[in-house]
Amino acid sequence: MINSRKLSDLRADVRANAELLLAECERQGLRVLVTQTLRDDEYQARLYAQGRTLPGQIVTNSKVTTFHGAGLAIDVCQNIKGQEYSDPAFFRNVAILAKHMGFSWGGDWKTFPDRPHLQWDDHGRWSGSLLRAKILPPMMPLYKPGTPKEVEKELVYYKTLKDVPEWGQAAVRKCILSKALTGDGKGNYNISEDLLRVLVILDRMGKL
Repeated sequence: MINSRKLSDLRADVRANAELLLAECERQGLRVLVTQTLRDDEYQARLYAQGRTLPGQIVTNSKVTTFHGAGLAIDVCQNIKGQEYSDPAFFRNVAILAKHMGFSWGGDWKTFPDRPHLQWDDHGRWSGSLLRAKILPPMMPLYKPGTPKEVEKELVYYKTLKDVPEWGQAAVRKCILSKALTGDGKGNYNISEDLLRVLVILDRMGKL
């Protein structure tokens, strides 16, 4: 049974771009943890059984692996204990950067969206059925490092304390002082709009 999170198990072109994506996410203050790269049909069958014949929630509708099986996909989460999957804005921001580089995002799927999932499918031209027939997509072009300003403007979070609107500053300061928000140690907190509103409400209720 193969269930890997190593970038070295990806196809070389996808691995190179995944490494560039992780570097760009770090530059933007996004704390990304890779949770899966390569998996085989045996592990996929186990995932399919989850929520059906095995305990847990249903996490996939596919009985056999496709993009993960070909080393063309990665799954990620937020590298903050207890908040790995809690912030939708985190996944949107990673997706903005990844899609700019050429990856497709599972969060865009109309049926069974998969926010942690990124794959190289040649901009939607390749399907799972082609992969099962052993027909692989062309090499993924190597991305040139550096995210254009117009792409950075799409990112939906307040990166540092000074970026936070005045109406949310007091609540965020309290969280920083109490170490409820730790950030990356470089002053980056990446606070989403949704999280900021929750913090402000809690502050007004005296719960912070």
